Amino acid sequence: MNKTPAWTNRLASPDPLLFWAYGLPLLYWTYLTLTTNFILVFDSEDFFHLGQLFYSGRWTEFFLTGPHREPLYPLLIAGAMWAGQWLGISYTYFLKIFSFGFLLIAMICIQRVLGILKVNRWIQAATVLYTGFSPILINSALCMYSEIAAFPWLVAAVLWSIRYLEVLRGSERRLAPAFGLSLSLLAFTMVKGAGMVLTPLFFGWLLIEAWRQSNLKVTDFLRRHKIPILSLLLVFYLPLGAYQSLNYFFNKHFALTNRSTMALYGNLNLRADNGLSLKHVLSHLATVPVSYDLCGRLFATEECNRWSMSASDETYLKRQDALAQQNLSAAQKEKIFNQGIAHALFGHPLIQAVYLTQEGLKMFFWETSQGAFVVYPAWLEQLFNLPAVVLTMSLGIGVLGLVGYVAAALKLNNKTVRIIFVLTSLLLVTFSFVNILQRYAIMAGPLIILLTVSGFFAPKTAKDHSSPRPHPTVDS
Repeated sequence: MNKTPAWTNRLASPDPLLFWAYGLPLLYWTYLTLTTNFILVFDSEDFFHLGQLFYSGRWTEFFLTGPHREPLYPLLIAGAMWAGQWLGISYTYFLKIFSFGFLLIAMICIQRVLGILKVNRWIQAATVLYTGFSPILINSALCMYSEIAAFPWLVAAVLWSIRYLEVLRGSERRLAPAFGLSLSLLAFTMVKGAGMVLTPLFFGWLLIEAWRQSNLKVTDFLRRHKIPILSLLLVFYLPLGAYQSLNYFFNKHFALTNRSTMALYGNLNLRADNGLSLKHVLSHLATVPVSYDLCGRLFATEECNRWSMSASDETYLKRQDALAQQNLSAAQKEKIFNQGIAHALFGHPLIQAVYLTQEGLKMFFWETSQGAFVVYPAWLEQLFNLPAVVLTMSLGIGVLGLVGYVAAALKLNNKTVRIIFVLTSLLLVTFSFVNILQRYAIMAGPLIILLTVSGFFAPKTAKDHSSPRPHPTVDS
């Protein structure tokens, strides 16, 4: 007798609570797609230009003039332009639709993980609803900045990590979890190059975690699971290496993007130069990306500007100008910059530790009702600027996230919560090496939402829940 797949039953009779939790945001997104416009300015102009290169088929020019920004979002823009040309409609509508698609995937992954954790369905629905109506997450889908394309991949990585640990715990040889996990983190890396640092750290922790659970010797563990382990590494590093090789072939830079050296050198050297005076430490902490311009209210403009992105860029550009006069090759310049990064980081460990910690804390304040680069209907602008809304979004959600992080830290016996906690922590550490702008912080939004809800509502120990799937899970 043929058994009807569970997913067809769910489609035939959907949960009314979750139906409305997904349906209401979809209606709101449709309204915003038709009534908002984005503003091309600053980095969005660069994304638009790169999208045009792909759209017009000038792939060689993209690499010859590179390395440029990470390629996934410019490809998304090009896809919107192709769709717009094909249907005779402005590409901006398709770009918004694609962007909301990324947000929808993130919502589905969040709700799926909460289901695995056996979180109450009302809490699941409330979480989905909040994610779908989050002002800054929606703002990211409506402006031409790449952060929206990073949203779903880390929460998807949590899902695939749960399944991957199942494979490594047992005798199965399924490769889908390894492929899914690697492709999720590869997609994130192709949006944000910081994934090149985050991914090996997370892979390393995940393999150690699986080995600890296996009770095998290291050599036996590696021998037994060599296929899923090799699949995990190859699916991530082969495409990444191929893309870097294309950059090297055309422009002599074996790199994913042109942004990492500038950001690392500028920020780390700026922190080392500023030192650890109490005033500097407090003004740096006050640059937390909340809507009330906390630093400007507490300190002079000059003090706040020392931590600005322009100050970091100026630190890098001064060194770049000095090297330009020395007739050095690109490889020699890159070596000098890398040495400068290493000296700033390891030559001033206490200074860097303080500022790295503070930058990581800023990521929790990702939410705001005062997004940028989007023209909204007048009534929404008025709503978003209400003091109560601004304060709740900017400060309230940030504090809630910090408390949720601590709550999750007290539930690390739950293996799924541990995966979420470790991946979130690695994301915070990875981005703490640069100056946290609001649009950098929002990339952590979906993952922090998942971690916060897990911290408050997931069971404390692994034995308290099991996966809805018929085979064993990491938490059974």
